[in-house]
Amino acid sequence: MQYLVEAENIDGLIPMKDVPDYISHIVIPSYEHLIKLESENKVKGGLVAGQRAGAFVMEAESNEDLGNMLRSIPFWGMVKWKITPLQSFKSAMEQDGKIAKMLSG
Repeated sequence: MQYLVEAENIDGLIPMKDVPDYISHIVIPSYEHLIKLESENKVKGGLVAGQRAGAFVMEAESNEDLGNMLRSIPFWGMVKWKITPLQSFKSAMEQDGKIAKMLSG
């Protein structure tokens, strides 16, 4: 199954004095983890240019698998997630073809 995953940084959680450590110990390891998932063809996407947000399509076996994969990203609890399940083009084509046939027949 494919999911559109959108992530946006939650402002105000980290005091400014802690930002360098947060970037070094949470943000960079999160990017490394996403790069690893990308190399395994489980994720395709990136960051929104100039913003502290990102979007990607994630391949997962189930909703539970998706949840586990997202929770494994170090900044999981520090961003607001929006998840949208995706239907494949092929599946939509098959469904719409059946409807067209049913309505014309």
